[in-house]
Amino acid sequence: MSAFHAYAGAYEYCGQSFSWRCYATVRVHEVRRQEHAPFPTAPPGRKWLWHSPLHHEPDVGWLVDETAEEFSHILLQINPDVAASPRMAEAV
Repeated sequence: MSAFHAYAGAYEYCGQSFSWRCYATVRVHEVRRQEHAPFPTAPPGRKWLWHSPLHHEPDVGWLVDETAEEFSHILLQINPDVAASPRMAEAV
């Protein structure tokens, strides 16, 4: 079994920032919620994979290396950027 490695990143959708992080057995370049489509075109050498969601996990697209066929992941989190949240700004 392959070891899990930590990956993280961020993206924007409809003017809102989202951050993501996960542990996966393949190199993950980007993760997006399916509802945040359309996705950018995969650059050469990479492809979008759709992974079956786990319990309480949103449907997501995974941008991985083109050679990846299947993989495992744990601790997927996709969150709105807290700094950009109006509710959090009011609380501060």
